[in-house]
Amino acid sequence: MSNFDDIVDPKDLAPGEEARLRRVHDLLVQAGPPPDLPPALERTPEAAEAEIVQFPLLPRRRWAVAAVVAATVAAVAFGGGYLFGHSKTQGSALKVDHVIPMHGLLAQGTTNALALLQVGLTDQVGNWPMQLEVTGLAKQSQRSAYYELWLTRNHKPVEPCGSFRVHGKTTRVRFTVPYRLTGIDGWVITAQPQVTTVPGRVVLTT
Repeated sequence: MSNFDDIVDPKDLAPGEEARLRRVHDLLVQAGPPPDLPPALERTPEAAEAEIVQFPLLPRRRWAVAAVVAATVAAVAFGGGYLFGHSKTQGSALKVDHVIPMHGLLAQGTTNALALLQVGLTDQVGNWPMQLEVTGLAKQSQRSAYYELWLTRNHKPVEPCGSFRVHGKTTRVRFTVPYRLTGIDGWVITAQPQVTTVPGRVVLTT
């Protein structure tokens, strides 16, 4: 594992953000390298085709966040003894078009929360299947509360993609959406106190 300063330029980070990224880096160093994969999982069609989506307008320090978050999500997946997208209990594997890491926000107290969104290949009529895995989000205290995945335009949530509730440390759900992705600059997850079409507070973002 490289030194933190070899991966991220601290000059581009606020003090609080630098401290958070250093904590994540230290956890990865403590965890050590992941165990070797079985030969059958060393190369899969989905992994070979997948790519990390990079939205062009994000400042450089946000790419540093995304890089560390992606590494953390990968370490969690390997440490659990499986590759995301190949669990025996989740049904047929998703034909992946691209993969999007998400991270929590210091201001919302969700810095320990991570998510990985796999967007599948569109079907003949324009539907996009996707699978979301979220780790570290708080359970809802009210029965009416839930979380919502959104597409963003001009960095604001504009199109809902699916709702879910959290009952454990890790939650994995699948959605299908019909939207065009042109003009989209990111994804967010919001905390919704009740059923509404108005976006709640953002707790995870790309």
